[in-house]
Amino acid sequence: MRIACFGDSLTEGYGLTPDEALPAVLDRGLLDREIDARCLNFGVSGDTSEDGLERLDMVLDAKPDRVILAFGANDCFLDDPVDEVAARLSALIEAFRDRDIPVLLAGVNAGLNPDGTYRARFEKIFPDLAGRYGLALFPDLLAPYQGDPSLTLLDGLHPNAAGVEAMGRALLPLVADLARGVTP
Repeated sequence: MRIACFGDSLTEGYGLTPDEALPAVLDRGLLDREIDARCLNFGVSGDTSEDGLERLDMVLDAKPDRVILAFGANDCFLDDPVDEVAARLSALIEAFRDRDIPVLLAGVNAGLNPDGTYRARFEKIFPDLAGRYGLALFPDLLAPYQGDPSLTLLDGLHPNAAGVEAMGRALLPLVADLARGVTP
């Protein structure tokens, strides 16, 4: 089984070695659970959901059996309009659904955005899409490490290797369910 980890720097492993990136961490966790699956790294630092749409064909060409969709942090950082972010994520989800590829949606919080109204609207995107499409949802990919300086790189934004391990541990139960075909 091939699981495409499709997202931004949080997926790619910004500042880390490939073995420290989230897909490699998830690979090891699945192996520990005796689940025969391989996580493919389709993360690109700085990418937004718009960039994800532009890279969609590359991911589809890899013929994944499952997808972890993890965009949003850069969209929020760039203050992209919430409705546009939601529409792009919806288009990505529909592209996978049209090919019968189950999706695990990974959300992010908008805590660094100073506009409280924007934050509230942005953070609703992920549960709304999960509900609309019947997807499993990991509500906040940042939560397992955010705010703990021992789990971040010097920029305070990206996880270090220990932070990615924390993300992987938190995400692994849903990824294992995804691999096994368990639906929400």
